[in-house]
Amino acid sequence: MTEQAFAWHPVPDINDGFGSISFSCESNRSRTMLVTMNGARKLQLRFTRVIAFQFEDDCPGNFKLPAPLPRLDAKWVFPLLRVDDSAWHRQWPMWPELAHYVLLSLDDLVQLIALPTVEARWED
Repeated sequence: MTEQAFAWHPVPDINDGFGSISFSCESNRSRTMLVTMNGARKLQLRFTRVIAFQFEDDCPGNFKLPAPLPRLDAKWVFPLLRVDDSAWHRQWPMWPELAHYVLLSLDDLVQLIALPTVEARWED
């Protein structure tokens, strides 16, 4: 199999990119991470059972993203991706039910491996 990135739609109306990403960890046994995608609107994502997390300035990153990346439009890569058959995820064969996510903004690149059930909502 080959790694492949897909646009991930935890909410149906993602129609713009995001300027930055912020995050915090909850100190509990479920290894929960709250991620906010900051843009004209703020999208809050709650991931559980996070076993791997990487945050860096927007750049090529430590893990090469599979090409081609899905597009939001001619200017933007879709800001929320899920990577199937991820080489990074394969490093944890004891967690086959988890998924590899990539979150992109103008400033930041976040990758994490967590349960595929993610709570997502636009902040007021």
